Amino acid sequence: MKILLVSINAKYIHTNNAVRLLKANSDFDVDIFEYTIKDDISTIIRDIEDYNPDVLGMSIYIWNISLFIKILKELSLEGSKIIIGGPEVSYESADFINKHNVDYIIKGEGELAFNSLLHSIEDNEDVSSISNLIYLKEGRISHTPLLEIDNLDNLKLPYFFDDDLAHIKNKISYIETSRGCPFNCSYCLSSLEKKVRFFDMDKVKESILYLMSKGSKTIKFLDRTFNANKKTLELFAFIIENTNSSTVFQFEITGDILDKKIIEYLNEYAPKKLFRFEIGIQSTNYETNLLVDRFQDKEKLFENIRLIQDKGIIDLHLDLIAGLPKENLSSFINTFNEVFNLEAKELQLGFLKMLKGTKIRREASKYNYVYNEESPYQILSNDSLSCIDVKEIHLVEHMLDIYHNKGYFGKNLLAYIINTKNPYNFFKLIGEHYITNKYSFKGYQVEDVYKRLFSFINCDDIIFTLKKDYLLRSKIKPKIFWEERITKEEKNIVLSEIAKTSGISTNKLYKHSAITKHKNQYFVVLYENFSNIYFETKKDIN
Repeated sequence: MKILLVSINAKYIHTNNAVRLLKANSDFDVDIFEYTIKDDISTIIRDIEDYNPDVLGMSIYIWNISLFIKILKELSLEGSKIIIGGPEVSYESADFINKHNVDYIIKGEGELAFNSLLHSIEDNEDVSSISNLIYLKEGRISHTPLLEIDNLDNLKLPYFFDDDLAHIKNKISYIETSRGCPFNCSYCLSSLEKKVRFFDMDKVKESILYLMSKGSKTIKFLDRTFNANKKTLELFAFIIENTNSSTVFQFEITGDILDKKIIEYLNEYAPKKLFRFEIGIQSTNYETNLLVDRFQDKEKLFENIRLIQDKGIIDLHLDLIAGLPKENLSSFINTFNEVFNLEAKELQLGFLKMLKGTKIRREASKYNYVYNEESPYQILSNDSLSCIDVKEIHLVEHMLDIYHNKGYFGKNLLAYIINTKNPYNFFKLIGEHYITNKYSFKGYQVEDVYKRLFSFINCDDIIFTLKKDYLLRSKIKPKIFWEERITKEEKNIVLSEIAKTSGISTNKLYKHSAITKHKNQYFVVLYENFSNIYFETKKDIN
C-alpha cells in the first residue's frame, strides 16, 4: 500500500512534526512530501498525481487550508483514500467533509488513529471502533469518540529520520516535552485539551543530543507552557551542561508562574543567548483577562521579566493580542506602553484570531465581533474597537516591526528617541509619516529605515546620534546616503590627529574610514577585516 503524507509549511525553515509523528508511529512505509505556501499549487498536484498513492494524508492549518481546498478541488486520483487532519479540520469537521472530497477526518491527536485506520483500509474492515474519526457512511456523517493519548511514552518520536539530515542545519527543529496546557484561555486551542501530559524526559534529552549532533541551529519547544513541567530546571541544566555553543533553544514560558530560583540559576550558569523565552502577556487589562479566562498576576509577571532582563543572558520575546473583549483603544495603548517599557528584545503585536473550536469564537456575538470568515479569522472590529481603531493598531504593528523588532538600532537608542511615557504614540506618528510620504512597508533597505527616521525626527542632535549608530552597525564601509559638509582641510586635520593618537596611518584612515560631523564634533569609523573601530573628537576648525 502506497502511503503519502503532504505538508505545506508557512516557511522553508519550519518543520512539520505532525506528519513525521504519523510516519514514526505507522506500521507501514510512509513517504512525506513537504512544501511551503510559496510553492506552485500545480506542482504540488502534479507531484501527488505522479506518486499516485493508495492513501493520501494532508496536514491542515490556518496558513495552508485555502491551498489544500484548491488542491482537493483540482486533484485527480483514482481509488485513493484521502485522510486529513490538523487544527483546521478538527473542529466544524462535519461541514468540511460535506463540502470537500475527503474520506476521513482525524480530529485531535492522530498518531494511533492514523495507524489503525491504515490497517482497516488495507484489510477493508469497519472503522467504527477507531477513535477520533469523522467519515461518511451511506451518505450520513459518522463520528467516533474523541480520545487523547494518555501515555505519551507509547509514541515513537519523530526526530530521527535520515531524510531530514540534509536540511536540519537550515530548519528549526521542534520538540515536545508535553501536550496540553494547564490554563483555559478562551482564544487558544490548547485550552480544549483535557489534561497536560508529559513525554519521558530521558527520551527528550536523547532527542536534543541527537539534533545537536546533526547540526541543528535552533531547537524550539512546542509546549504551550514549558515551565508547567516539574522537570523544567532539570532540562535547563542538562542543556547548559551539553551545549555545543552553536545551538539555541526557544521556549514558551508562562511568566508569572516561573519559579524565581530558575531565573536566578539561568542568570548565573547559562551562556549568553543560549535560551530565548517567549512570554505571552496579551493584555494588562484585568477585566479583559478575566473575560478570556486568563488569570495573570501582573506584578509577579513584571517582576520576573525584569529579573530575566537584569543580566541580559536570555533573549526575551513578549506577545500582545489586540482585540480581546472590552479592551478599547485607550486600554490597549496602556497595555502596549506598559509592556514595551519592559524593554524586551522583541515585542510581537498580534491580532485576535477567532479560531474554530474556541470559546471566544462561540461568544463572538456577545462582544459584537466582526471577523474574516476565511483563515486566519482575524478580527476586524468589536464593541470596544472600531475598524478605524484596528487599522491604527495595524499601523503601529508595522512600525514596531521595522523600528524595534528588526534590531536595526543599537541598544538604548530607541529609548533615547522615543518618549517612554507613550511609545505607542511614537510608532503611530512615524507610521502616519510613512503614509504621508507614501513610503513602502516592504522592500526597503536599511538606509531607508534610517533616512525616513531622519526626516521624521528633524532634530540635528538626534540625527547625529543616528548617523553614528548607522556607521557602527556595519562591519564594512556602508553606503553614506546623507550629504556631509566637511571640507578637505577639516578632514585632513581630524584624520591626522587620530593618526597621531592611535598609531594608524593617515593613508589607511583615508581609504577605509567614514566620517560624520555635528557642530564641532567629529565621529570617525575605521572599517578593516570585517570589524570597525571608532573615534570621537571635538575640534573647533574655522
